[in-house]
Amino acid sequence: MATMLAHPPSIETLAPFRRSRECHTAVPAGIEGEVPGWLRGEVVRTCPAVFDAAGWHARDWFDGLGMVYAFRIGEAGVHFQSRLLESEAARDAWQGKARLGSFGTPTARPFWQRLVEPVPRITDNNNVNITRIGPDLVAMTEGNRQLIIDDATLAAEGPLRYANDALHGAIMTAHPHLDTLRNTVVNVATSFGMHGTISVYEHAPSARRREVIGSWQTAHVPYVHTFGLTPDSAILVAHPYAVKTAKMLWSSKGYIDHFDWHPDQGTRLVVIDRATGAVREHVTEPFFAFHTVNAFERGDETVLDLLAYPDAGIMADLRVERMLARLPDLRPALLRITMRQGVERASSEKLGDLGFEFPSTNYKRVNGRPYRYAYGAANWPEADHSYTSALVKVDLETGKSSAFRDEPYVFGEPLFVARPHGEGEDDGVLLSVGSARDDESSVLAVVDAASMTALARARVPSAIPLDFHGSFVH
Repeated sequence: MATMLAHPPSIETLAPFRRSRECHTAVPAGIEGEVPGWLRGEVVRTCPAVFDAAGWHARDWFDGLGMVYAFRIGEAGVHFQSRLLESEAARDAWQGKARLGSFGTPTARPFWQRLVEPVPRITDNNNVNITRIGPDLVAMTEGNRQLIIDDATLAAEGPLRYANDALHGAIMTAHPHLDTLRNTVVNVATSFGMHGTISVYEHAPSARRREVIGSWQTAHVPYVHTFGLTPDSAILVAHPYAVKTAKMLWSSKGYIDHFDWHPDQGTRLVVIDRATGAVREHVTEPFFAFHTVNAFERGDETVLDLLAYPDAGIMADLRVERMLARLPDLRPALLRITMRQGVERASSEKLGDLGFEFPSTNYKRVNGRPYRYAYGAANWPEADHSYTSALVKVDLETGKSSAFRDEPYVFGEPLFVARPHGEGEDDGVLLSVGSARDDESSVLAVVDAASMTALARARVPSAIPLDFHGSFVH
């Protein structure tokens, strides 16, 4: 996960990646405005927080050691709690070791170890997402080990143990879907062998045996971060940022360092029938995407909305060294990809007039169905090395966008929480954590999703690094 290379300047000194000391005991937040009386629960998130430790240095944003934190919203107000993630990767890093394979930071395994173990064990530094899977609160990254988090203390209790099934050792995405109609968890896992196999699997929320419902084999394995899901289909985005599996053998590089950009191959959309496992493929122009927004069926068409960069250059922009010189522009375009049965070529069109990342919808109501509103966070660099930041709402019917900004803060993923018994698709609030630009503080912003105006801010005297994903848990 790291090597003893020359120590670069630390990104931890740079807003919005500063961090404060852990806060194991919950402390009250200062409230401005009024939190809706119906809003009760907790925002639980995980983030890359530690980039330098005892001679170990993360080389990629995805490799910062994880921290779990929570804003707990109750009758007594809002309380904040945080804790560094206890993991094997973290224990190694604090001892200056780098034995586990990570995202974009090299390992420090000796040659003899690479000979006997051609592919390193994968990191358990689960800093990408945290969500509830049945009875368990689970922290995850793109790996084969997920960690159960104690909801009261935020301590890691140990790995989530799946049955010794056909996917043992496979790399799972950190973006499982919950099919609320079937009460089923759906996710994608990648296995490496002579070829790569990307499998869609399902299980009941409380079950721990993964049932493969369909697979796709390929000689060039794409980087898969998310996927689309409808009641009928799972849709894989096989953009041309891919790797031949043999490149990974005996290597000391980070996982993503093996991937290459091949725009001449275009982007393939792989549609897997959830009932039969049948696979059909479509092709469109090359682009790179982390996140899908939503997907739905329309007659003989499958529609997938996603956030597209023109190429894979964003991956280089997430290197710590590059971020120290210029923060990444996180404003991919919202694209709609339409795939028609029997027609290989898929069409694409741009939706809305603003780019954004970390998408959100009224998930329980609209996922897998036609919908109207998408939300996200737009962050882009200025000449003075600061971020301009906004929460964005796109009306897919009109193509018009609106935004919420609060100048002192850089905001991450907005979580949509529907108002109980609300009527409209945008009847609810967005909950987003903002990192202060100029001091050691952060806020949880409560934003009305219909008007995109602030209802309340819960401020804490702790710097929370800009992060990726989390959940609102009732």
